[in-house]
Amino acid sequence: MRLPSSVLLALTLASPLGNPAGAQETARCLNSRVEFETGTLERIVREPESVIEEGGSFWQNEEPMRYTQIWAEAVNVRIPYMRWWAQVGALAELTLADRLTHPLLVMTDSIIAVQADFLAQAIPHVCSFLPDTVDISIPVYFTAYVPPRSFVSGGVVINVSATYWKGNVENILNNLTHEIFHVGYSHTRPYRTEPALENEQFYGMLDALQNEGTATYVGYLANPTFPAPDEVDYRLLEDPEDVTRLLAEVNALFAQVGIVSEEELQRLSWRKGVTDRGYYIVGAHMAQTIDSRCGRDALKKTLTDGPVAFVTLYNSLVPEDRRIHLIGT
Repeated sequence: MRLPSSVLLALTLASPLGNPAGAQETARCLNSRVEFETGTLERIVREPESVIEEGGSFWQNEEPMRYTQIWAEAVNVRIPYMRWWAQVGALAELTLADRLTHPLLVMTDSIIAVQADFLAQAIPHVCSFLPDTVDISIPVYFTAYVPPRSFVSGGVVINVSATYWKGNVENILNNLTHEIFHVGYSHTRPYRTEPALENEQFYGMLDALQNEGTATYVGYLANPTFPAPDEVDYRLLEDPEDVTRLLAEVNALFAQVGIVSEEELQRLSWRKGVTDRGYYIVGAHMAQTIDSRCGRDALKKTLTDGPVAFVTLYNSLVPEDRRIHLIGT
């Protein structure tokens, strides 16, 4: 049975939690290597003629383009190829001098300039939410004009052209903490102690709630170090009325489990959980509640326990009218 489209990772990345075997093993997370790869973005902007000449094989040969196709298939989103080629064609009409000073290259160069300082602070921050033995090593690819603004599928992919960033590099840097956390989260899945629910689709929805919610909370707490002044999710998280509204929407979504078809539930899961930000804001509120009331170790333990444990612990800390409804469990 296919998991709902709200589960954004198209690949489950294997990384051993294992049994700690000394300082090197327990420091695995802090020793992770996150490397920025700008080659694809540079080709698109600097050499659009060669990209056009390469044609469809460009989407097969360049890692972030291939990963975008995997992402699109996993979440059932159409890639507007004709628009993508038109945008590359518009770059080809620019002079070389204009391309070399194009805002996409300027933004990417600004990110690369602070790469070392960013990782020196971001990796310890992300690792503070993960088991010490999780490896979050992964390449970060930069590209342009693809549908999502960022995602993880074999590598972190950042769409530098996304209007969501408002041309602000700080918004991208903050988002990177969110995406890098997803890498660590994916590595904890094979080691969960709780049995998966019989309804795999609903279990996938709970997984998305914990995954996207905790990642959003990780980014939210990174805000003082990597400010994201244009991040809508953080404004929603800080507004009690929005949290209450979205909590009700998530429970209304979960109430449809076993009532509507799998296809309809998948569509609702994407709309309510992703587009309307239910998984992100409600899950972040849950992570924040657990972290503030029980401590970071308790929040981290929910990762290796599983999403049902995440919901159960949260429910034990809040009044009944603030709880998440675990339908049929």
